[in-house]
Amino acid sequence: MLRQIRKLFEQIGHGDDVEVRNQKDVRMISAALLAEVATVDHKLDQREQDTLVRVLQEHYRLEEAEAREMVEHALSHREQATSLYEFTQVVNDQFDERNKYLLVRQMWEVAFSDDVIEAFEEHLIRRVAELIYLPHGLFTRARAEAREMGRGES
Repeated sequence: MLRQIRKLFEQIGHGDDVEVRNQKDVRMISAALLAEVATVDHKLDQREQDTLVRVLQEHYRLEEAEAREMVEHALSHREQATSLYEFTQVVNDQFDERNKYLLVRQMWEVAFSDDVIEAFEEHLIRRVAELIYLPHGLFTRARAEAREMGRGES
């Protein structure tokens, strides 16, 4: 598994066409985008990291250890990506509208998890939503649902 993840990040880092061959690659793209939200403000709050793990666990039905490993790998390799386009291109190729919506909602969940929405976080999520062609109504619904989910956990 680590070899496949490493290859995926190497392809992304070199600007090569990314070959998405299986569900593991899609999960790593999700982990990478979620990690980007958690670190875009150059701080990684433990609540954000815990939310990253939980979201991956729930959405992809992973064991906690596997989700944590994916998050740690995504966090340690985030500098290798040269642009959001490389990630969002894969999302556009592999995700239907429902899964694009869920990805954006998960990004909002990570952003809301530390109780502070930084301008950088909002800008990043908005940019990803635009690049994956998520309709604005679904973007705002994803934000509202994530906010409500966060309030329910308090």
